Amino acid sequence: METVDSYGMSAYSCAADGTGLEAVPDAPGVLRCPTCGHRTDAPGRGTLADGFDVIHRQWGLLGDPHVWEALRDALAEEVTPGSPDAARVVVVDGLRRVADIDVDSDGPAPVPREQFAHGGMSSGMVDVGWWHDKGVPLIVERAVARRPTSTPPKSSLVTSILVWLVLGGIVAGTLVAGSWLLYQRAVGTPVQATVLACETSGNWSRYAPTVREDCVAEWTLDGATVVGGFNAGSGSPDVGKTVDATVRGDTAYSRSLVLPVVLIALGLPFLLILVAPLVRRMRGREPAAAR
Repeated sequence: METVDSYGMSAYSCAADGTGLEAVPDAPGVLRCPTCGHRTDAPGRGTLADGFDVIHRQWGLLGDPHVWEALRDALAEEVTPGSPDAARVVVVDGLRRVADIDVDSDGPAPVPREQFAHGGMSSGMVDVGWWHDKGVPLIVERAVARRPTSTPPKSSLVTSILVWLVLGGIVAGTLVAGSWLLYQRAVGTPVQATVLACETSGNWSRYAPTVREDCVAEWTLDGATVVGGFNAGSGSPDVGKTVDATVRGDTAYSRSLVLPVVLIALGLPFLLILVAPLVRRMRGREPAAAR
């Protein structure tokens, strides 16, 4: 990038604070903001917002800085295409949407845009020629130049897959179990069951514990006393208590909502962790698909 313009002044300024950019002595073509330290060779996030890190020292007309801000906000989450031509299409389309101008067909003459009028002699005037010659090319150049090109190492990919598998297992285990317990409580014949006894079997091991607790309860159904299995309660603490249950076959299932609600509540945050990156990616592609 050029360091100075034809007047010997900084050709570009930092978009964050307006300070003129200076050349980095040991990095040809790289500019740096002396105030905040931002360098033009700093990689971005891979969205078109990366193209708005520096600005031309001189704008066209008073409406142009406001158009710049509106365009930056409109393109902030747009994924940067892989080629300058494709990136330019997105930027030109964004400019058409925010300012109702087409730099390829409207001609270079300034146009008035009331929404960008904030006072001054040329308030609200947008310099179409400036956008065609300087504004759009700079945004495209910066966005493509800052587009991340590195690929994650194989070990990182394997780690990511393992993390997704673990999270997926947690989500499946908690949400499916919680939903199944809700189903057990909702389907069947409601009764009052008295828990008679609970017996623990199996053993604890470091990697695959096999401990389980089987309970027996008594309830009355159609005038007859029935003794059968009792599931999904609190285990031994329920012994001697009469609890709400649902009977299917020869087994009673506790109607307490504590355990299924806890399981579902534990699984939802992990589900959000899995879904959030997919939602962000889909949102980034929606505008491009609409075009």
